[in-house]
Amino acid sequence: MKHYLITISGKTYDVEVLDDPRKEDVRVRVDGEALTVNVKLMSEQSAASKPSAPVAANVPAAAAPDSAIAAGGSKTVKSPLPGVVNSIKVRTGQKVSPNDELCVIEAMKAMNIIRATRAGTVGKIYVTEGRNIPYGAALMDIE
Repeated sequence: MKHYLITISGKTYDVEVLDDPRKEDVRVRVDGEALTVNVKLMSEQSAASKPSAPVAANVPAAAAPDSAIAAGGSKTVKSPLPGVVNSIKVRTGQKVSPNDELCVIEAMKAMNIIRATRAGTVGKIYVTEGRNIPYGAALMDIE
């Protein structure tokens, strides 16, 4: 994957990204130590108005994926690609199982089905049909 030298407050770190950096939880190796970091996408406008701060927080590798779901009780489904929301197949309060169809995003004339990755109840739905969305946009919560 990608390899970086990152300098923060005068200290340089050797960082290797081991996973797809577009995921919410990304495995990295910092100075030889494997970690999992939680990455939050910030719009450029909100990033410009805030002072410089890290957008990823170190989380022990063994605790990252399941503890994030258990601690918050809610998991936001994010768009894996930019496109137009063609249809929304669920409604707030609906129970879903893994692999259930949540919505369809049209990108480059292809219909991309977004499916649930875990069981739960649909919470807030952030998008509407016909809306253009960027990569990483919040689609809905599954609680």
